[in-house]
Amino acid sequence: MVEFPKLSAKGVLVKQYDQMASTNTAAKEMLEKGTIDQPLLISAAEQTAGHGKLSRSFYSPKGAGVYFTLGLPVSSLPSQQIIPSRFTITATVAAFQVLSQMFDADISIKWVNDLYVDNVKAAGILAEAAVNNANQLCGIVVGWGLNLSQPASLPAELKDQIGFFSRQHVDYQHRLAVIDAVGTAFLGLLDQPWEDIMKVYTDHQFLAGKDLIVDNGQGKEIGRFDHITPEGYLCIKTVDGYQTFSTGTVRQW
Repeated sequence: MVEFPKLSAKGVLVKQYDQMASTNTAAKEMLEKGTIDQPLLISAAEQTAGHGKLSRSFYSPKGAGVYFTLGLPVSSLPSQQIIPSRFTITATVAAFQVLSQMFDADISIKWVNDLYVDNVKAAGILAEAAVNNANQLCGIVVGWGLNLSQPASLPAELKDQIGFFSRQHVDYQHRLAVIDAVGTAFLGLLDQPWEDIMKVYTDHQFLAGKDLIVDNGQGKEIGRFDHITPEGYLCIKTVDGYQTFSTGTVRQW
């Protein structure tokens, strides 16, 4: 039996591991060393050093979620201009669409790269460029960390910070089906009009109507959500006017 029929049909090589530090790190290293020349998906039942934006840790226990990365060498990237933020948004929309069909959960998208369930983060998505020692682009890696169901044990400090897509345990075959479907959906969306992807992203935006604090690494701004621009940037209305952010972290005020 082919465990990942949809990905296999797309010519994606899949490697599964019981445990590894980070699927994104592993995929980046393989691309940077030039050891793969076709799309590759790496999944791990457990990550010991899973991370998201700004190297923030992502709790990745065995048997509860899925943690996987799709590595795309330069030769397999879309011919249009490579914009890293677009890969992140596309990957987020792919996960949103698949999980909304597979699970009975109230899912929303939080700018830039998270999925929320019942007002709590349940998934993180991270796209990164793979660059070799000669500063040449080797490809793009896109990683998903999806909390499908609650693990047997959960650190006390995380109990109110982590959401899950299912109230019931999600078995092994179902978890594989999620990986297969999300990875395939992402590849399919790469050929779709950007406007269609952005419509899903904005129509299901968690931040809509909320007062926010945005930190772009250079300072913090307080304002009310106004809109997401066609490029995927966040625009808020502050006391001094409108401010637009291409990246950063955001929380409710």
